[in-house]
Amino acid sequence: MADVPVCKTEPGSVIGVSVVGSVDAADHAGRFHGWDLRIDQVSSGRFAGRLVMIRLGSLEIIRETISQALIKQGSAWPDSLVFSLPLAASNEAHFNGRPLAFPNVLLSDGADLPPLLTPTQLDVVSIAIARKRLTSLLETLGERRAADLVAGHRQQNHCFTGSPGALSALQHGFREICDQGNRLQSAIGFARARASVEDAVVDALADILSENAWRDVNSVTAQKRIVDRIKECVFAHADDPPSIAELCRHVGVSRRTLQGCFQDALGLTPLQYLRMLRLNAVRRELRALAAARQPVSIGDVAARWGFWHWSRFTENYRQLFGELPSHTVRRVRSASV
Repeated sequence: MADVPVCKTEPGSVIGVSVVGSVDAADHAGRFHGWDLRIDQVSSGRFAGRLVMIRLGSLEIIRETISQALIKQGSAWPDSLVFSLPLAASNEAHFNGRPLAFPNVLLSDGADLPPLLTPTQLDVVSIAIARKRLTSLLETLGERRAADLVAGHRQQNHCFTGSPGALSALQHGFREICDQGNRLQSAIGFARARASVEDAVVDALADILSENAWRDVNSVTAQKRIVDRIKECVFAHADDPPSIAELCRHVGVSRRTLQGCFQDALGLTPLQYLRMLRLNAVRRELRALAAARQPVSIGDVAARWGFWHWSRFTENYRQLFGELPSHTVRRVRSASV
């Protein structure tokens, strides 16, 4: 799918529509213009992603469909707020170590998007909007309580658990906007059309922001804190990956407790999570070397991340990403020519 040119290039002031697809989670992360995202693939199989991005200056609407579970974190453009509304999902997400039921809305500070484990199959709309712009528009609408909420929403995360009717109406409204896709390209060249889309979005956000169905999801569960400490330890000792027993000693819990922490926080076993982390790290390094046209020793990169059994490593890599590591290198090299 071709990327439709936009009118400007500065994040937060872009006007335009683009529809893009990707077959690699890392490429998918780079498609979010003006965002800084890190994405790790969690579930096994070939990745397919699609983005419909509608950019109206201080407002951006992104419809994202993905075919594999991902861990996503990073930031949107400066001083923005990000609303995430799932339209369809195969299972629950996990956020801050707790399940995030479908189709709840997640509101985050764009400067700090904490790690989110997505469902395996997901169709989601993300609305990024400049904080000052949204606050001003809400005040104009007389929505003082909602305006105060978003004005002070810094390094916080809230989840909207409203009525099915309110969520269904919200989903319908954003489907209608995103389904226009490239047909909006010419229309939003006109200021009146842009204002009309912005009004529709702000009205929809005002409806849910004015309700009392928001709950704080800032606190990280104890289980998630242990998972985070494990992750830090693994990356701090990339050249000599610690064993499960060593990790248990590091965080001061039993093997059974560690398994329970991972299951509660992510729905994964410790071995699944650690293998996923290291395979994604290998893939990221292979892609970087190939894109820079540098010599690539797949065996050396794999060994550096603790994979010493070649055939087992290549099979694990193929199962997770749907291709062999050599195919990753060739694909990235051909794309960078």
